[in-house]
Amino acid sequence: MTVVNADTMELDDRDLVVLAVLAEGRANPMLLRERTDYGKGSVNTSLNRLCRSGLATQVTRALYEITPQGERRLSDE
Repeated sequence: MTVVNADTMELDDRDLVVLAVLAEGRANPMLLRERTDYGKGSVNTSLNRLCRSGLATQVTRALYEITPQGERRLSDE
């Protein structure tokens, strides 16, 4: 897995919405799809991008949470 610098990664609107939901608490992909109205592929793509950049982390097989870097990045947007 390639790691991307969290400070320089360009986030799209979808990434920011998924990150905002994660800021409310841990979530699995199904909950993210329900809260965002995004499809499975869109949510999975955002989660992969956010995890690669260190803005989110996979806690268990299907559970994700925002990282301190992600919280800082979200507050900067």
